[in-house]
Amino acid sequence: MIGKVFDRMESLRPLATKTELRIIDGIRQIDKNSLIYMSITELSGVLDVAEATVLRFCRKLDYRGFQDFKLNLSQELGGEPETVASPSRRIAYDMTDAILETYKQIDYNECLEIAKKILDADRVCAFAVGASSIAALEMRMRLLRAGIIVDAASDSHVQSIAAANFGENDFLVLISVSGSTKDILHVAELAKNGGASILAITNYNKSPLARYADYLLLSSRKEAANDGGSLSASVAQSYVIDVLCNAVYETLGTKGRERRLKASDAVAEKAI
Repeated sequence: MIGKVFDRMESLRPLATKTELRIIDGIRQIDKNSLIYMSITELSGVLDVAEATVLRFCRKLDYRGFQDFKLNLSQELGGEPETVASPSRRIAYDMTDAILETYKQIDYNECLEIAKKILDADRVCAFAVGASSIAALEMRMRLLRAGIIVDAASDSHVQSIAAANFGENDFLVLISVSGSTKDILHVAELAKNGGASILAITNYNKSPLARYADYLLLSSRKEAANDGGSLSASVAQSYVIDVLCNAVYETLGTKGRERRLKASDAVAEKAI
């Protein structure tokens, strides 16, 4: 899981147990500057849970323990801008922060490995539903310029039909912020049964979708639980897609540049 402390907690919410939800809501009610000075005993007392429960919660957020949780929160508080009335500044900060948090987790060598799988595949599909479909369409358009045809169907029935016929030489990209969308999980199961390779782009590395993935790229979610579909989450996904497509271009080398030039020439006359 990536992102800042409170973003990670919100990312966990769709998959959280009742106790974990109580911890998330309880921590949100505590002043952040007070929280970094609390001991695990004090916090467990405030939340009315066992110390071991708090420790497990921190580790589920991918921190080594409670001290690591507090250390990261403390570092974030030192770098957060002052609260301002301007929504435009807040939105700009959220989008920029989502990209930077995602950047910290990207392994470009892994992207190059994925690029080779894409280029060697018989078929390539990028499937998502809802707001995540934007990233799938972006992947289709970006790779189309390099002469690579990517199916980015957004209809869940079409996705399932396509996945049911996948084989070992096919490559599937599945995009989901939560990694727990039923339609996407169904597609993942069908594709895995056929032996296809799967890349999951999600915020949560312990999500149900991640268990189907041969490759996993994490994006940072900058949205509250009741703010699904925010542009900052989409921006993080688009950043991952852009890095991945750049790896494909790099792998293609001269051939990729020639194809992109042809694509540019093809639409040049459409501009005034």
